[in-house]
Amino acid sequence: MTAATSPQCENPGAFTAAHPLELIPVFRRIPRSTGRDLVYTLIWNQLFALVFTLANIAFDPAETFGASFFASSVIANCIGFLIHGLFLAGYRLWPGAHRGPLAMRVLYYSIVPVAGVFAGYAIATTILHFDELRGWVFSVHGALVVAVFSLAISTLMLMIFIPRERAARLAAQVEQEKARVAAAEKEATLAQLKLLEAQVEPHFLYNTLANVVSLIDAQPAIAKTMIERLIALLRGAAAAAGEGEVTLAAQVEHLQAYLDLIALRMGGRLAYRIDVPAPLAGLRLPPLVLQPLVENAIRHGLEPKVGGGEVAIAACSVCGLLELTVADNGVGFAATKVKTAECCGLGLANLRERLATIYGSDASVLVEDNLPAGARITVRLPVAATS
Repeated sequence: MTAATSPQCENPGAFTAAHPLELIPVFRRIPRSTGRDLVYTLIWNQLFALVFTLANIAFDPAETFGASFFASSVIANCIGFLIHGLFLAGYRLWPGAHRGPLAMRVLYYSIVPVAGVFAGYAIATTILHFDELRGWVFSVHGALVVAVFSLAISTLMLMIFIPRERAARLAAQVEQEKARVAAAEKEATLAQLKLLEAQVEPHFLYNTLANVVSLIDAQPAIAKTMIERLIALLRGAAAAAGEGEVTLAAQVEHLQAYLDLIALRMGGRLAYRIDVPAPLAGLRLPPLVLQPLVENAIRHGLEPKVGGGEVAIAACSVCGLLELTVADNGVGFAATKVKTAECCGLGLANLRERLATIYGSDASVLVEDNLPAGARITVRLPVAATS
């Protein structure tokens, strides 16, 4: 007879105090619980009782199945539940027993089953009034046979469970390493984003302030409006600083301040439309998703066009994805000699890398012509991941 529970794994998330029945895949489907382990121990004990019953009948054909199975079941349950209880007590009194050196663990998982076997035999033979069997078990010869048999079964179980424990520990380490690498990649991407912001924002700020200075005397009302929109832009940027995610509404508000400043700077050559349904406004997504798309549309599409044009920003939910679209009616890819399959600028390249790091293949950035004129960029994100 052997233990009703086996060695614990060192790592959280791996199997803990795995039951011998978990060697059979179907028994690993049910989550661990005290009740489950007790039922599993009962099943395990009955399997032993069946094996010993068949062995008894094979050696003594006069034995009846019912009487033999009853006696074997009493003995098996006394031993099995005692070992189960001893291991539970051991985990509480000596939590580090399963984390020590291999030799110590082998000794521990050998002594406990042997103690449980002898104690279980003492109780079962008393219940069944098997005085002769009790006398044999506790004789020198009987004790050696029982001890060797128990140790053999315990050794077999250890040979099965220790490799499983190591495999579980390695799997947990692999998952931890994957999580660490993913976190490091995100940190690196955010650092690149901050560096890019540090390079771009000063130039935008200087140009805006230069425009304000040039308008203070000639058009003070426009200069005042530019300062107000600049304050709104900087306030939004400060609020989003350090945030891993921001709402779509916050990005749109930040974008409106930016577009107002560009529209004033372009002197009426820029118009814009924003269509974001209210149910989507509260979705959370990585910062600066829309901004590089709009910057690209203005820089590559509308600024090179003599008459300027319009940029349209829209959001919708399509097949479980949040779809963000920025379209312009500017000069298009043909005039700028930019292929639709290529990324248009450093901002979009950085956006692609960020989204790939965060969402993997679940996110996409599609760049295409916007007929009859201009370009269209569509970003698709998993709504569940952004909500």
